[in-house]
Amino acid sequence: MKVRSIFCLFFLLWATSCACDGENIFKAMTWSMSKLAGEGYFPSSEIMALGNFEHVEVSMQKSYLDGERKNEVSLRLINGRGPQLHVGEEILARKAAEMYAEGYSKIDEYDFINIIFIQTDPNNPDNLAMSEYSFRVEDLISDKNPNDYGLQ
Repeated sequence: MKVRSIFCLFFLLWATSCACDGENIFKAMTWSMSKLAGEGYFPSSEIMALGNFEHVEVSMQKSYLDGERKNEVSLRLINGRGPQLHVGEEILARKAAEMYAEGYSKIDEYDFINIIFIQTDPNNPDNLAMSEYSFRVEDLISDKNPNDYGLQ
């Protein structure tokens, strides 16, 4: 299955590279990445709008340590400007994790979702502040009462 998907990816890239249209190449790469990684791998625009973030980075990690499985998805939400970041950062992190868990088709392969908020200093990009929140995937999937969190 993966070999077929990779072949389709290379064929698609080859076919679209002839057109020299950057937008079509990006769409093809996004489509093929979604096919390989799963639907919803890239966070939705609703997640970005929660805190008016500049951009987001996604990383997946699967590991076995001492016979114990540890599979994590990490979302790094960078330079948010929403008022919710200053009032209820933990609530915002939970809402983002829930939205990602609902949208990602292969979420059941992971145990945790880590939400990392990163704020950079506009004058010195080497200075940054980070906050990290971790949520169990099974808790996010089983709890479906948004009234408990204050964000709708």
